[in-house]
Amino acid sequence: MTRFRDELHLIAAQAPEVDLAERVVRGARRRKAATLGSALASLVAAALAATVLITTPGGATFSGEIADALPASGVDPAAYAYYDFCGRKWDYRKNTRSFGKECAQWQLVTRAGESFRMPEALSVYTEQTPENYMNTGGPLEISSDGKRVAYYSEKDQRFAVRDLADGRIWLTPQTVTRETMVKNGMVLVLSPDGRHLGLLGGTSTVVDMETGQVTEIPEGWHVRRVGNGGSPVVVSDDEDRLGLFEDGKVTPLNKTSRQVSELSADGRTVAYLDGEEIKDHIVTRPVDTIVTLDVTTGKILSRAKFTDVPKDFRSPRIGGWQSPTEVVVSDVLRDMSWGGKKDAVPTLGEVTYAIDVNTGRIRKLAEYTYKAWAGDLSLPGF
Repeated sequence: MTRFRDELHLIAAQAPEVDLAERVVRGARRRKAATLGSALASLVAAALAATVLITTPGGATFSGEIADALPASGVDPAAYAYYDFCGRKWDYRKNTRSFGKECAQWQLVTRAGESFRMPEALSVYTEQTPENYMNTGGPLEISSDGKRVAYYSEKDQRFAVRDLADGRIWLTPQTVTRETMVKNGMVLVLSPDGRHLGLLGGTSTVVDMETGQVTEIPEGWHVRRVGNGGSPVVVSDDEDRLGLFEDGKVTPLNKTSRQVSELSADGRTVAYLDGEEIKDHIVTRPVDTIVTLDVTTGKILSRAKFTDVPKDFRSPRIGGWQSPTEVVVSDVLRDMSWGGKKDAVPTLGEVTYAIDVNTGRIRKLAEYTYKAWAGDLSLPGF
């Protein structure tokens, strides 16, 4: 399942966009059910230099420059988070250990444009090898309201959720060694309010971070989304078949989707993207439809073909809800204008859109762009 974020979003601008992407998606590090995950994001969309710019359709620009460590409290909601390799060129087939921790710390950027380092959050798996090159990024998730972040605390050997405003930190009861996390390619799924944390890697659980209660997901099923209050819990199996987990058992929904949105405000509805066709591990037809599903009944509520489709809109990953009728998706920013020129650095990033679930209309929300070679990028609700 996991941050499995799902087609190749550029492997640091060095590799083609075809079957390797699918190989990543179907591999051990599946970020949120095949949406762009830490590992995939690392290989695909990341590559942050010291400054990341967000540009909105209205032309406003926000700069997130590397700054001090995250204060103990009083931090505004997060707009996004990223880490970089100090602008150094990254070969995904080699170990990243030589880059040093300071060159790969998560940077959290607030909605007010402030930027803070998060040295307590593991960012890079330094056990990178040619055989294990997909597992490069330590997971970090941001709740859809931006008020809480989830990450792996190497010091505590546990996963943590931190409230940015009051500074409280909750740790999972389970100890997870760094070696275990790297081996399993752990994925995090945060409820919209940031209270419940789904863990996927080997086995799958949901943790109420405020009480410490751990709920085991039945073998063969993996957490995809968790609602506020810890329910409902949407799960999937290895064939991407969706299910509803409640009262200790899973009810299959007879629907298959590699990606599904967060639960809507009513606590019953998810959206997913449909229409994609894959042959020989290559995407032969991109997604072209958005579908909503009542997870409590398994009933399809709406189905709409995309309209006003932007140029290069090909491999979106799905996140939270922009409004009662719109879901946010993110796609790779494809800018190859640097052309592989000597000493040139590619512009990479992601673009967010809102899709109306009733009409299929797509409208652009914002661009996240940066010049660099490798790193990771995390957006709220994804």
